[in-house]
Amino acid sequence: MSSFDQTRVSFCTDTRVALDISIVFGRGKFPAVYGENVMHDVSADSVLLVDDDPSVRDLLSRRLEKAGFKAQHAEDGIDGLVKLRDHLPKVIISDLVMPRMAGIEFISVVRTRFPFMPIIVLSGSYPQEVPAEATPDHWFDKNSPHTTELLRAVHDLLRKTPDRPYLPQVISIPVRARPGGAGYFVLTCTDCLRVFQVASRPENKTEERTAVCVHCEARVPYLIESVETV
Repeated sequence: MSSFDQTRVSFCTDTRVALDISIVFGRGKFPAVYGENVMHDVSADSVLLVDDDPSVRDLLSRRLEKAGFKAQHAEDGIDGLVKLRDHLPKVIISDLVMPRMAGIEFISVVRTRFPFMPIIVLSGSYPQEVPAEATPDHWFDKNSPHTTELLRAVHDLLRKTPDRPYLPQVISIPVRARPGGAGYFVLTCTDCLRVFQVASRPENKTEERTAVCVHCEARVPYLIESVETV
């Protein structure tokens, strides 16, 4: 097995049966990629601004562009994850208090999917406890003017980050599953990592399906095993 790399994928869990599959990739070969949540490219010197306040985004955008950076906008954590499907920024600046997906959860998801992505928190609210997986590289208080220090932090993080860093992307590969008696499956979204329910019904053949995440509208492929094989 030295000529193969083996990766375990478990994107689908049933309330009664949780099934993993082992997918073996041959050296020099790539598996078929299912779904449409494909990351296109890493944007050079780009910064993703994640904040539900458009005035904050506009102000930061002007400051960043004046300093020579390219700014992308996202209105909350969910929108930020959607933006990552098209382009990976070199640095993310995120607020903490936002609708749909707050900053702590957003950072945790980004850290899980892209462990080496530099993240700066710019917020007027600070939680008493922050999970280790949601710890940013820098903290800045939104209520205090630290524009010079913020731009310096962005510049330093850009300088330390390779042009194409190793940023593992979750690959949407269908997972084998059996219909559950409760009438639904519980799937884990490969983009936002939240769970959601999908109605199940008995099948007489193994069938590949695609579900749409109710949280971020990502397409999540999965396989339903024939009831005849159960």
